[in-house]
Amino acid sequence: MTTDAVYGGLPGSEGRELWSLREDVSVEADPDGLIRLRNRWGVITIQRATSVVEDALRRMSLGPISLRNVAGNGRSPGAGQHPEAKAGAGSLYQALEGVQSLVVRSLALESGRALLSVVPLTPSSKFHPVPLSPQLPVRLSRFVQMRTDGTEYRLESATARHRVLLHRPEALWLIGSLARATTVTACVDALPRQTPAMIAATLSYLWAAGMLAGAEDEQDQEKPSFAEDGDAALTGWSAVDLMFHTRSTLGRHDDDIGATFPLERSPEPVVKPAVGGAVIPLYRPSWDDLLANDAPLTVAIEGRSSVRDYAAAPPTAAELGELLYRAARVRSVSNFATPGGRVVATEPPDGAGAERSDRPYPSGGACHELELYVTVGECDGLETDVYHYDPLKHVLEPLNVDRRVAEKLLRCASKMANTASLPPLLITITARIGRLSWKYEGLVYSLVLKHVGVLTQNLYLVSTAMRLGACALGSANIDLTARAFGVDWRVEPTVGQFIVGRLPADHASRSASPQPANDAWWADTAAEWFRGTERKCLAIDR
Repeated sequence: MTTDAVYGGLPGSEGRELWSLREDVSVEADPDGLIRLRNRWGVITIQRATSVVEDALRRMSLGPISLRNVAGNGRSPGAGQHPEAKAGAGSLYQALEGVQSLVVRSLALESGRALLSVVPLTPSSKFHPVPLSPQLPVRLSRFVQMRTDGTEYRLESATARHRVLLHRPEALWLIGSLARATTVTACVDALPRQTPAMIAATLSYLWAAGMLAGAEDEQDQEKPSFAEDGDAALTGWSAVDLMFHTRSTLGRHDDDIGATFPLERSPEPVVKPAVGGAVIPLYRPSWDDLLANDAPLTVAIEGRSSVRDYAAAPPTAAELGELLYRAARVRSVSNFATPGGRVVATEPPDGAGAERSDRPYPSGGACHELELYVTVGECDGLETDVYHYDPLKHVLEPLNVDRRVAEKLLRCASKMANTASLPPLLITITARIGRLSWKYEGLVYSLVLKHVGVLTQNLYLVSTAMRLGACALGSANIDLTARAFGVDWRVEPTVGQFIVGRLPADHASRSASPQPANDAWWADTAAEWFRGTERKCLAIDR
């Protein structure tokens, strides 16, 4: 494809194509013709740039311009130009082809107002609009999402390397006709206020930006098939999940991501303050007893399984206390102002110093945003209620909810786990988002889910070591939990749930698989280890 074909004007655009640089690009020119374009991805250097190239880039850094005005004196490039002017235009097109990742392409109405713009999102973004066949069925890709940033609408897709900004209502009218399969001809008929050439150019821009899906067979007008619907690489993704994945990782977007510290400090304290009512101290296990009697790590890992049926005898408050202490307590708090400092405390320190905590599971930036709430159905030593766990004081704070609310929480958990009866204990994990969002951008919720995973594994392994049955749940009723806990689901959303009870006497090892692989007998050995220790404990009790 020649540079003239790429940058010489899209047929049908009627000279309404505009060019500019991304807002984060700065232009630096040396007297010897060296131009540096500094951008979020680094620096692009243009060697031996002509005066036409330098002038165009400087003007493009200020806003959209017409290349015809810069390189062709208002005429189509190459049409009756002086040879030197034609050479200058050629060098401009060649230079712009090499920096496509920094160039914003726009279409303008006859009034001169920009209709839409296509913004590159990655260093590898390429944009080559070409005319579409008037009869080719097209539609918006099912991965396209439209939202507003408060000033204008934008189209984005996890499968595209460009963003489309919709500046005018006329662009929205056209987007409205693309919810189902249509053609350029049909759009022209449906939107008589716009010229056919402008509609065709707009669809070409949307196509080149990756916002449209085209039919596999142009002749199939009645029920066209689209490649993305049968693409094995895409059928397993929803638009929301794929967008979440791409926007919480690097490589396919231009959003800020990582520890950018958008706020000076966390709006949330390192430990969530208690409401101020009575609290219930929890049992604290003995280090020496654990060393003497606890299951080895390998036994706990191999013996772990999801258990949904429980013994008639409920767990005890002491067992709950041990589980929470070993899996989720605060071991220390420290000050961001003193990196590496480890200040042991039994009460939250005052002032701005208490910013981080250390717990038995990892957390990005030691922010530890996760909170635990325990809904008690049956527990020896605790009333049926919902409790908040204070990981620093190692106490439960009763929330004094209506008993029917607690039972509803347990019923929802039972339905999610597909259990025959209500779980004795339900641990709900929430996230105080502000503990992360003051420091990180782009990956906050992704970090939350990672943290839920490691905490859940902690709960699993400790439950296994304690001979308790446990099962993580796949989802939760976030409105119900928010009402029960008295929190705003936008500030402290529910992100995980975990049910706990006593193992039934006939609990079978999960290694009874019809196709064992990779030392499946390890799980049998772990189960035998637990049975052996149970026999020892019975003998000692007698």
